[in-house]
Amino acid sequence: MNRFLYRLTSVLCLLITIFTLVCACSKSVSDEVATSHSPQPSLECRVVQHARGETCIPLNPQRIVTLDFNSFAAVLALDIKPIATWITTEIEDDFRYFQEKADGVEILRSSSGQINLEKLALLHPDLIIVVSQPFLKDVYKYASQIAPTVILPWIETKGNWKQHIQDTARILNRTEMGIQLINNYYHRVQQLKKAISNNHHQISTSFAYVSAGRLVITRQKSFAGGILHDIGLLNPIFSGSGDNDLIISEELLPNINSDILFIAPLKKDDYSVIKQLQQKPLWSKINAVQQHQVYLVDFSVWRGLNMLAAYAMLDDLDKYIFNILENHAEI
Repeated sequence: MNRFLYRLTSVLCLLITIFTLVCACSKSVSDEVATSHSPQPSLECRVVQHARGETCIPLNPQRIVTLDFNSFAAVLALDIKPIATWITTEIEDDFRYFQEKADGVEILRSSSGQINLEKLALLHPDLIIVVSQPFLKDVYKYASQIAPTVILPWIETKGNWKQHIQDTARILNRTEMGIQLINNYYHRVQQLKKAISNNHHQISTSFAYVSAGRLVITRQKSFAGGILHDIGLLNPIFSGSGDNDLIISEELLPNINSDILFIAPLKKDDYSVIKQLQQKPLWSKINAVQQHQVYLVDFSVWRGLNMLAAYAMLDDLDKYIFNILENHAEI
């Protein structure tokens, strides 16, 4: 009997040992698989708040990937070069105004607007930055499994580019630089305002673009309209319809009574529409046309929604406004 109990005890001990080893090996394999599919947390990181909560990001990220154009431009404005970015529309594909800053950045294009997660994982990012957009609503769930991911408010701020540069600067621990960029913008705005004031000449300005064969006037809530308003140049034409962009018919062309009209084609095909408009009898009734002060500008700049585009737009205004002021001074 004792010998039977001894053997039974030995068998039970052996089974327990085997079970323990199997469980341990299984856990090890599971951990290895999970590790290979999950971002490795940095030994040192700092917690940042963003639109989806909080995330611990590396203290000094080296492989940043941006998943939208506005974040791409904001990171570059802060003198940080991401390793890659996604471009999802034909309009965003043209960024000549900061092309040099983007040298060396891998530009990934997606006509569908969808992010290739497999490609994103192969980039081995250590930080992913993207704004909140309806077509990117599911990105966070998957991107955060690849690397620490930060969602910056965009819909919530109605595309406030000034707020966006500050939000991006905070995430990248460059708050002072973000403040300096904003201050530089307002300094240049004040310089233009002062030059106009010293000239004792009132100037009213409008910006219009052509899209799908139609002329659209932008007002105060647009990117260009907001900058023109900051300077005091925006002509509040058609103000009874609010501050948003307004499609205008050919019959309303004479109502564009601004001294200066900046105009841009949204796409290359829209150049022909502008030429057709210029042949219309009512085109000659526009005040800026009569004063020979209609200027063709780059749509990607004047609708840029980022700090680098704001600086480029101010360059355009410096060029044209100062030239006009000089001409008036000579009269």
